[in-house]
Amino acid sequence: MFQLNITEDDSSLEQALAYYDDGYNVVPLQRSNKKPPSFLGSWEQYKQSRPDRSLVESWFKGRDNLQVALVCGKFVVVDADSPEAMDWVEKNMPACPFKVITGKGMHYYYNNPQNYTTFATRRTNDTPIERLIDIRGVGGLIIAPWNRHANGQVYKPVTFPDWKIFDHNDLPDFTEIEFQKITGVPKTETGVQTAPFSLDGVMEGSRNDGAARIAGYLISKNVNTDFVKIFLQNWNKNNNPPLPQTEIDSVVQSVKSTHDRKNQIAPLFIQASESIQKPKDLFNPPGLLKDMFNFCEEIAQVPQPELSLIGALALASVTCGRIYRTNMNNFSSMYFMGIAKSGQGKENIKTFVECVLNASDYDKLVVGDGYTSSGAVHSVLKMRPTQITIMDEFGKRLEAIGASGNTNKEDGIQTLMEAWGRCHGVLRPDNYSLMNVQEQYKEMMMNRVTHKPAITLVGLSVPKNFYSALNGGRIADGFLNRFVVVESTEPRRVGELKRFKSPPTSIVNWVNYIRRPRGKLSDLARDNAEMDLDQIVIEFDRESEEILQDFAREIVKRQDILEKDNLEPLLSRSKEKAMRMALLCTLATNADAKQITGDITQWAVDFIRYYDLLFIEACRDKVASSATESKIKQVLSFIRSRNGEGISKREVDRHELFRSMKSYEVKEIIERLKNAGEIQEVEIKVGGKGRPAKRFVAVDPTFFEDN
Repeated sequence: MFQLNITEDDSSLEQALAYYDDGYNVVPLQRSNKKPPSFLGSWEQYKQSRPDRSLVESWFKGRDNLQVALVCGKFVVVDADSPEAMDWVEKNMPACPFKVITGKGMHYYYNNPQNYTTFATRRTNDTPIERLIDIRGVGGLIIAPWNRHANGQVYKPVTFPDWKIFDHNDLPDFTEIEFQKITGVPKTETGVQTAPFSLDGVMEGSRNDGAARIAGYLISKNVNTDFVKIFLQNWNKNNNPPLPQTEIDSVVQSVKSTHDRKNQIAPLFIQASESIQKPKDLFNPPGLLKDMFNFCEEIAQVPQPELSLIGALALASVTCGRIYRTNMNNFSSMYFMGIAKSGQGKENIKTFVECVLNASDYDKLVVGDGYTSSGAVHSVLKMRPTQITIMDEFGKRLEAIGASGNTNKEDGIQTLMEAWGRCHGVLRPDNYSLMNVQEQYKEMMMNRVTHKPAITLVGLSVPKNFYSALNGGRIADGFLNRFVVVESTEPRRVGELKRFKSPPTSIVNWVNYIRRPRGKLSDLARDNAEMDLDQIVIEFDRESEEILQDFAREIVKRQDILEKDNLEPLLSRSKEKAMRMALLCTLATNADAKQITGDITQWAVDFIRYYDLLFIEACRDKVASSATESKIKQVLSFIRSRNGEGISKREVDRHELFRSMKSYEVKEIIERLKNAGEIQEVEIKVGGKGRPAKRFVAVDPTFFEDN
């Protein structure tokens, strides 16, 4: 931050990426009101962990109405909002070599070795100057230097030319002495001040917020709610005018519900678990996979790196199908799910796979997407025991199965599930499927078995269709955990016209060699579903085994956490998927490999962990276990989008979102959200006119505004 070549003329995107690349955590805020934009959703997770660079880029790209906010923690900012406060800081605080002009005052940057948290005192007419100064510490947000205030003022740094600052450690330390000077409150050993609120009475307009702060502090210390109410009754006597007792009780109940939810007591919604870091070598896959990835990107009219990665892995998966296994009975057959916006290049995966297999004379491995029943799956496998199918509109297919209760298609899903796990054995048709078959054909049908089936499945969908088709049952049945689900983060853009290109010779030669390992396997055995075959075995080395055991232990710990949300099945096959991927990555690196090495196994584990966790977070946010929960999420999202204005009861009755629901449903949803502490009914003015009116607003328990 301190040595970056940033100017006020740089766009929000350029500034955000510069700060991000310098190691800082950035969050977008609306320039008009310094609130998180609606597309961000919850920003709480980014206070602790950094988002991916690509996500930061998507936030700011094409949005110059946003400000770049920095998450404090390594440094602490003393925020003085008036000339008097600035004068006090200059006289009473250590000399600051890096300070930033704001819309009303100055930001003073200090090192934060004691991890002070954000501190903002409620103000009255009698509050001393030093109490009009806020501290932005761990978990706090501050507008980054060189951003522009809504009033046009640039947040311009002021530095000492002779005092070089390279990072936060070169700043003066913010210590206990400075903290007490500003707050008048000693810091506890835990880093949380003993009384982060004023016990003085407050004016109308600040009463609810003041009550919520006091209640929140006391409840966080496990103080009984009855005592909290009594405490607030006495505090409330000093307010002008006092709040009604019913309002005090309502605030306490709301804060208690929020506290319980965040501490995993009867949660209404699934809470985000963590920020997920993209592996640094994600787009640098081992061996020839990198060549495949590059070629897939090269021929794409709309480049989609994440989908191109799927294309490369899917090609390797089907190429190695049926022929190879690990010493732990893992196979190369994998299921992938590619998700991207409509018209944004999903079909390029099919183009790429068919282009390479045609050039290699293995176009027969590509089959249609007619897995419409269990019988259809068996029939196709009988002809092609190794195959790849690429199914467009996969989300709609799942949705249709769920909506219609089509038992044939559901049976097809079940057979695909079974085939994924039968790569080492025999896939047989179910007996019940022969009930209406004539006797002379039953024996023939019963003998329609497939030895070591090798299906590579690539489903493609737009986000809306895919996630709307999912539910708790589909998560629990084990179908989804077999997939590597990859959702593109690329923004929508116009495609380029590309001329046809032949695949690189290196890729074609590799496909041909892998499918015909010289002297090791006959063509007849390789392609005959009725024949068993001895596969080529590749062993995991010692380092790989240790990596996989660590991954297995990690999975168990995560499943224990996810169990309360019924999402633990999504990790049930993560280790198996990583082992399969390690096998095909090894063969893409060395077609005659004898061992799977630790570096390749680690890449596969990192890949699977990343996308499995991303999918879990997506399910947290987008998959409703019921129609009611879906509506609850819609309502909460809508109220949050209204920022501080919220929505009145009258608007609830009139808005089209609520008109689509029954009146009792709306009432129940509002009550559930209030009881969960997600929304609160408060009296506020809108537009600065008229009397305050009761409105439902989303609860934002963290004070971070930069005035």
